[in-house]
Amino acid sequence: MKIRPAQGHEAKALTAIALEAKAFWGYPAKTIESWKQELTVSTQAITSRPIFVAVVGEEIVGFYSLLPSHDAWKLEDLWVLPRFMERGIGRALMAHALETAARGGASSVTVDADPNAESFYLACGGVRCGEVPAPIPGEPARVRPQLAFRTL
Repeated sequence: MKIRPAQGHEAKALTAIALEAKAFWGYPAKTIESWKQELTVSTQAITSRPIFVAVVGEEIVGFYSLLPSHDAWKLEDLWVLPRFMERGIGRALMAHALETAARGGASSVTVDADPNAESFYLACGGVRCGEVPAPIPGEPARVRPQLAFRTL
C-alpha cells in the first residue's frame, strides 16, 4: 500500500469510496442518499486542500481530506473500502493526515466522526472533546462524537 496525493480526475472514485464505506455501517439507502451531497468529493476540493489516497496495486482503496485552518485543522474525510478494512490502511491514513497537518503548522486535528468510527479514532489516539446531535430516522438520540488529536 502506498499513500499519494489525490488527482482531480479521481473525484468520482473518491465519492464512490465514501458512499460505500458509509453504507457499510448498515444505514438505510434513503439515509445514505440524504448524505450524498456531503459525501461527494469535488475536483475543486482535491485541487484546493490536502487530499491523499491509499493505493493497493492500481486500486484506490481509501482516502482522507483535511481542511487547513491556522493551528487547528479538521479531518473532513477518512474512508476505506469495506473489503480493505482491518488491514491497517485507516491507521496509516490517519498517521499520514496527522503528519501532513503538523508539516502545515497545525498543533491539533479535529474530526466530527460517524458514531461507528469513534472506536477507530480513539484507538488512533484521539480524545473525545464533544458531540453534535445527529438524529436520523429511527435514531432520534444519535450523536456524532467530536475527537481531537495533537500533532506535536
